[in-house]
Amino acid sequence: MLKRLHVRNFTVFADADFEFVQGLNVIVGTNGTGKSHVLKLGYAVEMIREQVRNLSPVQNPAVLAKKEDEWGSRLFYYLPDLFQTALLKNMVSTREPHQNAVIDVEFLSDSESENEKVRFEVNPGLNSLQVTGGRELTSKQVEVVSPVFIPAKEVLTLSWMLPASEQFRIPVEQNYLHLLKQLRFLPLRVSGSTTASALATVLGGEVQEEGDKYYLVSEGGQRTEMNMVAEGLRKFGTLQKLLENGSLTPKTTLFWDEPEANLNPLLLRELAKVLASMARQGFQIIVATHSMSLLKEFHILSRQKDAKPLPIKYFGLNAGPGEATRVLTADNFEYLPDVVALEVELEQADDLDEIFAKEDRERHANL
Repeated sequence: MLKRLHVRNFTVFADADFEFVQGLNVIVGTNGTGKSHVLKLGYAVEMIREQVRNLSPVQNPAVLAKKEDEWGSRLFYYLPDLFQTALLKNMVSTREPHQNAVIDVEFLSDSESENEKVRFEVNPGLNSLQVTGGRELTSKQVEVVSPVFIPAKEVLTLSWMLPASEQFRIPVEQNYLHLLKQLRFLPLRVSGSTTASALATVLGGEVQEEGDKYYLVSEGGQRTEMNMVAEGLRKFGTLQKLLENGSLTPKTTLFWDEPEANLNPLLLRELAKVLASMARQGFQIIVATHSMSLLKEFHILSRQKDAKPLPIKYFGLNAGPGEATRVLTADNFEYLPDVVALEVELEQADDLDEIFAKEDRERHANL
């Protein structure tokens, strides 16, 4: 799991520090403040960590040095693919284009092991990447699993991409293809996930795959092709499938970009309940949003007196015209400093209340 991301001179950030919790991490900000960049960067380092960690279980200097080299070579190619940019150096901030971008990463290990730390620097002049600290810190083997990234757009209707990508170069972010691979895993005999059962109630059935296509199968056995299912419900189906096949467990970090997209208020409330329940079970969830409604739901759920405390942390992203993005952190939604994305929605609500009050006064004046 991710403990910390400290980025300097990277994309829209001059110097930003993210200290994550094992629970629900909510990144909120308006468009262009770097919410998705944080998710993609965290996802990338988790992915490469899993790949490098599983290269070899042997603990000797030669193997450890090779792992450090693997960090650099894999990140060099993976980051541009994930960010859909031609060159690695394009991820260096345009405000200091000749200075290195520096990223410090800390991974949360179990209580008996020291946290792993990695630093990598992007040199824009050489379009190169240098990694330090990518070796095992202890001889103790800690299980590392692949992260899950759910993009803003649903993917259950995009299953054709996976076989096509094996033959053609498709201009799509790598996280889409990796998610499609994770969805293909066979369901566990016993998933043991109470959340998956709750999702089945929302969906009115369960998602099943047949012939590279996904269907929603109701309790009565009625099959509905996924293209005919509401897009908002497909997101619940994606989550259900990942939980049932073991791709998503409390050992997995879930990254979710704009989970509120295409959800009506009722489904948004249900999704907030599901994510809060998972966070209480020990899942690490990192979401990016600019939905005031979703934030309100999280706040309400965090104040439930008859429920287990909800581990939650908010990161507010702000940037003035031509300025680097600033990160404001709070453990309580009430104390989250001013965030543009929230201010606009609050102003809109105030304007609407004023219009309703004016219409009410006019209606009573005409009686």
